[in-house]
Amino acid sequence: MLKQSIIFFLFYLLLPITNVKAGKIDKAFIALEEYNYFKAKDLFYKSIKKKTSPASYGLAVIYFRKDNPFHSLDSAYHYVLKAEQTYSALKEKDKDRYKKYNFDYLTVAELQRKISSGFYQLALKENSVESFDNFIQKHPWSVEFHQAIFKRDSIAFGLAEKVNSSSVYFEFMKKYPESQFFNEAQSAYFREQYRETTTSNSLASYIEFLKRFPDNPYSTDAENRIYEISTEANTVQAFKLFIDNYPQNRNRGEAWRKLYQLYMIDFSDNRVEEFMRDFPEYPYSDDLVNDLSLSRLKLVPFKEGNLFGFIDFDGKVIIPAQYENLGFFKEGLAVAGKNGKYGFIDKGNRVVVPFEFDNANDFEQGRAIVEKEDKLGMIDRSGNLVFPCEFEDLGNLSDGLVYAQKNELYGYYEKNGNLRIPEKFTEAYAFNNGIAKVQLEDKQAFIDVFGSFVVPPGYNEISFFTDSLLIFEDDGYYGLMDRTCSVILPADYEEIAQVVNKRALFVSEDLIGYLDEKGKIVIPPTFELFPNYLSRGAFNGNFAVVKQKGRFGVIDRSGKLIVPAIYTEIGDISKLIAFTKGKMWGYMDPIGKEIIKPEYDRAESFVNGQAIAEKLTLAGVIDDKGKIIVPFSFASINRLGTSFYLVSSGSKFGVFDTKGKMLVPMDYQQIRILDNDFLILTNSDEIHYFYIPEGRIVRRTNIDE
Repeated sequence: MLKQSIIFFLFYLLLPITNVKAGKIDKAFIALEEYNYFKAKDLFYKSIKKKTSPASYGLAVIYFRKDNPFHSLDSAYHYVLKAEQTYSALKEKDKDRYKKYNFDYLTVAELQRKISSGFYQLALKENSVESFDNFIQKHPWSVEFHQAIFKRDSIAFGLAEKVNSSSVYFEFMKKYPESQFFNEAQSAYFREQYRETTTSNSLASYIEFLKRFPDNPYSTDAENRIYEISTEANTVQAFKLFIDNYPQNRNRGEAWRKLYQLYMIDFSDNRVEEFMRDFPEYPYSDDLVNDLSLSRLKLVPFKEGNLFGFIDFDGKVIIPAQYENLGFFKEGLAVAGKNGKYGFIDKGNRVVVPFEFDNANDFEQGRAIVEKEDKLGMIDRSGNLVFPCEFEDLGNLSDGLVYAQKNELYGYYEKNGNLRIPEKFTEAYAFNNGIAKVQLEDKQAFIDVFGSFVVPPGYNEISFFTDSLLIFEDDGYYGLMDRTCSVILPADYEEIAQVVNKRALFVSEDLIGYLDEKGKIVIPPTFELFPNYLSRGAFNGNFAVVKQKGRFGVIDRSGKLIVPAIYTEIGDISKLIAFTKGKMWGYMDPIGKEIIKPEYDRAESFVNGQAIAEKLTLAGVIDDKGKIIVPFSFASINRLGTSFYLVSSGSKFGVFDTKGKMLVPMDYQQIRILDNDFLILTNSDEIHYFYIPEGRIVRRTNIDE
């Protein structure tokens, strides 16, 4: 009986103790609901050993809230993590019991996400790789987890771009293999790997690059450069040496074609047999005879009704008039139009490129720009699209690169279609001697063939003054700067022209002066403006035309008036300069000595020993002795290149040579230079040609056949 009483007593003592411990959590949650944070914090701490998960959750809530002195995100993170990790160890009855205080696994997880969001805001504020990396490692459950990865990778890639080396891009890819920037980093890695290895631009550097990095996508460009450097001499021997030394090079076939073309320059009846004997390993021997027979044909377009075909130089029809449009043969192919579409034909009238384009340009360096559905692309000689028709603008090859516009931005592509410089410019121009002008928003700059700034963007308008100095525009005025945009001459001038013969014209307060190559004023601005002063006022040799007190004269490079400013008008600087004092025109030498007395109504300065002049409203041509070369019988005369004169009666045109011989009678409505070999002569229904090497007119002769 005594034993039972003792047991009952002990049970009685234990019961209140258990209730007290359990009650602390309840009281803590109640205190928390009443915002009594001091009491709630104290009770949660006292309960944490026995009721770890709910107590830790309560502490996490207190530390997370900002309306109490205990706010601490670090502490909130510590306790919410503890609450989540120990929740599964909580007895089921306790899980049910504490639901009334809005405590369960979902609320713990929700608090965990809110706390993580707080840490994300801190990471955003710091905005560094380290801050986002720390967040990513500690908060994988957060809703901002993927945003943090993107932010971290974006910052890391931006830092890599600033360093811009293959090693830093490699480290980025190694550290962030799943990054959205991986492909961009890889592209930059390959690009910089190529540039770093081939900085010297030597043959050895490209060979070394291919040896070390055969899988780099720039290997094709390296092969092209090996080909270009090895065959720079453009001789049969150079191409043969390339073929022998680089049997795996992708340009080997083209090298054979080039070798053949160069060999056939010295054409003779047995030249093909000689070539086959000298080069029995030529891979295209079956094409030799056919290619040779076609290459011998010299063809020009003719018109019949509304259609075009080709005739030879004897006027015989070789390709009948069957095309709506027709160009001249360039690189063995001619643009042709049929049924509203354009393609290319060869001299055998075979369609090499199908009629599938809306427009097309001639071939240049083995490439032709084509258009389809208002978009431009580029094809090779086989008709393959090297560049798909997806560009708004497309340039020709220059320094091995093509500028291209896509989605309103410009970039640069290699000949094989690889993107070298990404589309990021608002305007772009062709490369010239390894540099190109580009525009970013409203600022102009110059880049090299890898896209690095030679001159950074700083001003709305820039142009080269010399190789090392540039003209820049600032608020409508011009100055000079170096390639780093450091100002050499302030933008105080209305105009600054490029250096010509070691002098550059400038305008200050509507007066003309001259600078030297370093931008130093060597001739003060004392001369007046006059029509076409930028071209006519530029130095030609040691002299320049100037205007002073309403009259014209000539100065030397020191600014001294060699010919006094006493003339109403002076022509361009030459060996014999046209001049007038108000009535008739004559000619003087550059120091003012009269050579041909004033006897002409109008005159132009001499060019290549001859000058165009007028007498009694009719134009003619004289030599430096005043002898008439082309009679004064024409309404107008204009130079046609350096070897011909275009003469006009008013409605009809003809051509004289510089010896005074009429080459083309006055029968044509329009005459213009086509190239070094041809003048094109047109009437409304006919197209004829003047073949310069043979001095004869080419026209269709078998019209009635």
